Amino acid sequence: MKGLHKGVTSFLQAPLALFFGSLIASAGAAVVSEEVPVGFLPLDWVTATLQKTLSPQGRSVLVTPTGPVRIADEGEKVAAARRALEELQKAPALVPIDISFVTTARRVVQRLPVEAPVAGSGIPVPNRYDPPRIMVNPGGGVTVIPSQPRNFGTRNVGPGAIFNPAPTSSASPEARLSEATATAGMTRRFSVSTVPGKPVLITVLRQVPDAGALRTLALKHRAIPDTEPAWVAAGTELLLRPELSGGALVVNIVPQILLPAAAPGQEDRHIPLSACAAGVMVARGAPSNTGILPRTDPEFYRVFLGAQKAENDTFTALTVTAEVQYIGGQPK
Repeated sequence: MKGLHKGVTSFLQAPLALFFGSLIASAGAAVVSEEVPVGFLPLDWVTATLQKTLSPQGRSVLVTPTGPVRIADEGEKVAAARRALEELQKAPALVPIDISFVTTARRVVQRLPVEAPVAGSGIPVPNRYDPPRIMVNPGGGVTVIPSQPRNFGTRNVGPGAIFNPAPTSSASPEARLSEATATAGMTRRFSVSTVPGKPVLITVLRQVPDAGALRTLALKHRAIPDTEPAWVAAGTELLLRPELSGGALVVNIVPQILLPAAAPGQEDRHIPLSACAAGVMVARGAPSNTGILPRTDPEFYRVFLGAQKAENDTFTALTVTAEVQYIGGQPK
């Protein structure tokens, strides 16, 4: 690519056979190839670093737009490039995080009873027919009533015949079809920024409507002992800690309960629901949809998030979006 020197290719997807074939032909020697994560590094930083560390015969290409870079060069050059890229990822950075909880209510509609086919060895046939009738209308017209079948019985036609019997009672649950329709529910979105490795708190509810139900939830997940006194007031929060390692960003999420200090001079209590914690890996430029937090159910979202309509026919999805924004210019 124009403007680059030392033979380093641009970060474009290319056939790898052609890519490494040109390298071997130009170098005339065996080469070492390695995929090195670049994570959220600015691509101009990566380009400049590889220009400095690879030989004139070195080659590099992004495997995918959000994936690692594949480097091919002499072994020591590849190792030097890897160390340089890893060092770049230690540069000062901010991590903006967006978390969304979307609760969708599902309404189930049952149709009228539907008769299922029944296998049998006979089919219904009439035993007699009423004769046809001819009626002369007062105006001179004629009406013909065709022959009508009467007195049905069953005729054996061999195994495997299919017929529908008389309508069954509507009380038969297996004879009903169900349709599920989704309706809009509650959406809660939270945004916060921190630095890699530093935890940050997000307040969900400053005070839950039902502190007793929240205490029951904490007992269910063994976050407090059975001897815990009754709660008068309580809030909910999320503890977030982004971790950046090897180019991968993981956002650790721990739901917590906040108990205000009972008396002046005392500290607030933060009770983590560790059983519901999760680590969510977020790729560059793409949100991560985790479904729900582990060991949670509609009752958790009703009490913890304040989703009043969270019942057994609702579903709450968790979506995490995060970036790593490096501060300042490229380190020398």
